[in-house]
Amino acid sequence: MYKEILPHKVRRFSQYPDENDWEGIIIHTEDHTIMGDMGFRRSTEDPKELELGYSIVPRYQGYGYATEMAKAMVKWGLEQPGIERIIARCDNDNFASIRVLEKAGLKRFEEKENKIHWSS
Repeated sequence: MYKEILPHKVRRFSQYPDENDWEGIIIHTEDHTIMGDMGFRRSTEDPKELELGYSIVPRYQGYGYATEMAKAMVKWGLEQPGIERIIARCDNDNFASIRVLEKAGLKRFEEKENKIHWSS
């Protein structure tokens, strides 16, 4: 999967240049390998809200990297001028993401169409 991250990010940055300040890749510090990506996007009309999104390469899943980054991103996002809320969505059977979002301090506020919606 990590081979697809860079082309995906280039496409996203080209398609949504306003998100360039909010997204990036995650590099494992010991082996200098891309292990995922994480960032924010504006998914609603509310300028006070950012949506958190992320992916971790399977080889690096289960070690707490997503949780560590999600906590840092939520904290950082809420420190940005004008931002009052961080939201996220995940499939209702994605137990790993559910735990990551819970540990990042987000709370469930809605469940619809097999998705759980979260908010800070």
